[in-house]
Amino acid sequence: MNNVVLICNEKSIIETLKLNLMLIRKFDSVLSCNLLNAEKFIAQNQPQLIILYAVFIDESILNLIKNIVNVPILFITEKINDEMLLTLYDVGITDYLTLDSSKTEFLVRVVNCLKKSVEVKKAARNAEILDQIGILKKGTEFYSVKYTPAVFKSFINNYSKIIQMSIMAVAPDIGVKNRYNLDYLANFFKQNLREDDIIGFSSEKLYILMPNTNKQGALDVYNKIKNTIGKEYTICAGILEIKNNMKFDFIKKKVDEALSDALLLKNSVVVQENPSVEMPMNWLDKSNKKHKNFKLFKKALMKKIENAITPVFYQKQQIVEQRLFEVEVEQYTNEKESRFALKKDGKYSVFEITYPGAVKLDFYIYKNLYEDNTPEYKSYELPKVNEKLISDMLDRFIKEFNS
Repeated sequence: MNNVVLICNEKSIIETLKLNLMLIRKFDSVLSCNLLNAEKFIAQNQPQLIILYAVFIDESILNLIKNIVNVPILFITEKINDEMLLTLYDVGITDYLTLDSSKTEFLVRVVNCLKKSVEVKKAARNAEILDQIGILKKGTEFYSVKYTPAVFKSFINNYSKIIQMSIMAVAPDIGVKNRYNLDYLANFFKQNLREDDIIGFSSEKLYILMPNTNKQGALDVYNKIKNTIGKEYTICAGILEIKNNMKFDFIKKKVDEALSDALLLKNSVVVQENPSVEMPMNWLDKSNKKHKNFKLFKKALMKKIENAITPVFYQKQQIVEQRLFEVEVEQYTNEKESRFALKKDGKYSVFEITYPGAVKLDFYIYKNLYEDNTPEYKSYELPKVNEKLISDMLDRFIKEFNS
């Protein structure tokens, strides 16, 4: 049924509004209730539109508006100021009127809200279907880890040549990653993004695709979120303004690199400035060939340090310091070597990665330098070294040290 619910404590105003609504003739019924019983009444009647009248706004009215989901709200009052209006839109009204507005204006606003109602219900049905088949992350309006790349790739391919857009990769700062999840972060973004901005999940980060937005606009969004979210929960971001000749794999690579740089700086944002399309890196997989271009290898090595080694080292340091209070942690990375060391009660263990100059990395594990300098040794070609490999090796190293 196409019901309208009037929420108002004054009978004379309810009667006036009902008479005006009868001119539209699109409703099966016009129902009314007082503010005290509103939530229960709405749940029972599932209206197409809610018209809420109040002279003043207080906490109970704001909470009522917040709790109404997928139903447009037309707010009516005697007088309204800018602060009141901003507050009402912030909690979720669709439109507003003052009581002295003309019948014509009242009817126009109601019709627009009805159109919005159709759009909202259609979007809700579509979201329910997408949620059921796993395209949306369950219980959210954000794309799941599995489908984010396909959705973003399709949108970029279809629209990057005709509209300006930017992409942002966001992650919790390394120091707070274990205290908050990505759902918590995504909700902050949802509250501060436009309806046509797209949010997608990755395993440890969020991607936000922002149509009709340049890199400065994306930076403004980041700063707004950073200020809203508070000092206790710091975030990092990488930003890239998408050009119409960029492929999705290149876009993802560049924005991920910017995020990695931001994580190294801590509580920062890095904007990729005019990246050029790089030479494919598949030459690293052909280990039987001689690689004479040392500059390319060094560039790839530095990116591997930034994207895989350094973030894992910082993450594991935080875990050890939080769980193993008596263990002292030392760690660093540079272009010659990376070292992660643990000290406790006469025991000094070292996990070391060196770069011998060929297309490979050498891994050395010293179980206790105070007793034995003979390390365990493994070697991996550079393309095979990733975050998971280093994380698994460090987990074993820490576990053995603590056993």
